[in-house]
Amino acid sequence: MLATRSASSLLTKSTRYSVRWSVSLRWSSSLQQSTSSNSQQQQTIPPSLTPLSSLSSSSSQSQSQSQSQSQSQSQPLHTSRYLNSPSPEDLALRQQVVNDSSKGSLKLSHVIGDLSTPLYENTTGRFLHELAVEHGPRTAIVSVHQNKRLSYADLHNVSSILGINIARKLNIKRGDRVAVCAGNLWEYPAMQMALAKIGAVLVPLNPAFTDTQFHAALNSSGSKALFIQSHLSRGVRKTAKDVTGLIRAATDGTILPTVERVVLLESVVEKPKGVNEPAQPDGNKILAFKDFLEWNEPTSPHEAPEIKHILDPSIDAQYASETNNMQFTSGTTAMPKISCLTHRNLVNNGRLIGQRLNLSATNAKHPSGQDFLCAPVPMFHCFGLILTNMAAFSQGAAIVYAAEAFDARRTMHAVRQEQCTGLQGVPTMFAAEMELHDELQKGGHELLAKGICAGSSVPIELMRRVIDTLNLSQLTICYGMTETSPVSFMTTPFDTLERRCESVGSIMPHTEARIISAQMGSDGTVDLTPLPIGEKGEIVIAGYLLQQGYHHAPEQTREAMVRDPITNKLWMRTGDEGQMDEFGYLKVTGRIKDLIIRGGENLHPLEIENVLFAHPSVSQASVVGVPDEKYGEAVAAFVVLHEEYHAGGPKESSAPKPDELREFVKEKLGHYMVPKYIFYVPDFPKTASGKIRKVDLKGTALTLVEQGLGI
Repeated sequence: MLATRSASSLLTKSTRYSVRWSVSLRWSSSLQQSTSSNSQQQQTIPPSLTPLSSLSSSSSQSQSQSQSQSQSQSQPLHTSRYLNSPSPEDLALRQQVVNDSSKGSLKLSHVIGDLSTPLYENTTGRFLHELAVEHGPRTAIVSVHQNKRLSYADLHNVSSILGINIARKLNIKRGDRVAVCAGNLWEYPAMQMALAKIGAVLVPLNPAFTDTQFHAALNSSGSKALFIQSHLSRGVRKTAKDVTGLIRAATDGTILPTVERVVLLESVVEKPKGVNEPAQPDGNKILAFKDFLEWNEPTSPHEAPEIKHILDPSIDAQYASETNNMQFTSGTTAMPKISCLTHRNLVNNGRLIGQRLNLSATNAKHPSGQDFLCAPVPMFHCFGLILTNMAAFSQGAAIVYAAEAFDARRTMHAVRQEQCTGLQGVPTMFAAEMELHDELQKGGHELLAKGICAGSSVPIELMRRVIDTLNLSQLTICYGMTETSPVSFMTTPFDTLERRCESVGSIMPHTEARIISAQMGSDGTVDLTPLPIGEKGEIVIAGYLLQQGYHHAPEQTREAMVRDPITNKLWMRTGDEGQMDEFGYLKVTGRIKDLIIRGGENLHPLEIENVLFAHPSVSQASVVGVPDEKYGEAVAAFVVLHEEYHAGGPKESSAPKPDELREFVKEKLGHYMVPKYIFYVPDFPKTASGKIRKVDLKGTALTLVEQGLGI
């Protein structure tokens, strides 16, 4: 709830809908405290919005939630915001490609997405403003571990207050970069929207960064301010990370010269043992986040200059192509590059993902009447910010945060408590949830149906297990990369299981893709001619979703983004190898750089991983190449067995020997793809977003092979 009388009255007194904010408003930590007993109750409060000229006056009428929802459903969003239309040439080309793909008669690996629905041509801030009008009283966010619930109206209001205070207290102007490092908290999407509203650029930081990486990220992005928790959660069975040293460096002014202020969020995690007390707000360079949630002016925060001028759609639309996020790519080797993504990139990608995922503000199966999407994926990653936040918000669904960092048990608890209808995750997250037999036996996941499994290659057998065990009958697969905002291909909830298990789906709207030769010409040029259907090559992407470029890296941008000299169209090279079928469905066969070349044969790690994963005793598998005197490279497989096969487990004596797994692969794929080396490990090294760090596995494999192990 809003803490003071004036604020709380906005949420409880229907006669105060159009309150003129004549008294002090303070947003406090008591915001909509929830308990397990009231978490299922429907909210019966109206949206707390000060009507603007562009908004319907219906919000000032006294109604119950069901009446409000009924009215909001009949109130269409402004169609004038959709400004673009495809050219006749694009429509003609697409129609030809669509006709061929629908008949299963594509000859070339070239597809173009639907162009009939216009793109949204406005900013993220304006988008949230319109969503608040349409979905005001509906639930937007449930943070289970913080005991907080926010409606769309709440999110709109708090992000406006937060945005204004960021602009005023930190002197943040349009285009300034603001770094955020935090777990999955309700404050994260509030900051995401606040920064978008004032035209600032969000720079999400990975909590797993070392101090050196933090310094490099803040300096390379030129961040002017840093929002950070005093201690960062690193997930189950890991201690919280102390960032006191980083905060001191940020306030020193020499190591991080661009950072002028640090804002401390209250940490939810426990302080690590044996460390000093964290830095405290000093009112100068270190400020408290709670102070940014106060509003002491007589007018609505939406009438403040920092907000008002960008809520005018005639002004706002011109900013749609400005940078909204500076997103670090999720590379698992050196310091990642910084991808510059626009409002247009992110709003449209999230909106189109939400539509294909079939998320809805009107799911009759859930007690609230909405889809509730559980999101254990990290907010610093595109999976959290776009595939989850933007996708869910765009459709009026609710997002559920189970914990600050991924915890399989707490995720399943949140699914049960909030009766979630959807669940997101990378493959390693779903694999961990599959191991919780005691949790799964409790039930409570009967309403699950929708969700996304993405982030890295999805083993076919895992997909089948997740669908069968968690009732995720409409689970979808996404393919993309940070530089494409990120999703370019996606299955639909209604594709056949075979399609969803064996491909990453079909092309997204307003997106174009080809499979081209991965080999560069002798002159260093890239041949963008599409290969015949079925041939493997590099996946390239074109369309609205392409990044602006890499921040301060023109050479890397030129290498990755190639312009067709004939059509002048810009294409993004993904570095992924794939093949397309005659219906236009894409199969990703692996990273080009991860190919294992054994005796002149190109072996794809994913094919071997899929077979190993299909063995009933295997929980996870990852394959890398290692040097081999005879064949050039040999296959090395790292295998994680199900817990019951571990030492001391009930099936320890039945754990498969390496030769059993080799024979299993040989029967499915042939002798040349059989792993020469097999290493049993309890878990894999992973990035904070859940991806397996193959570069680390490769180093480990080299060490173990030198020791004569794995044979």
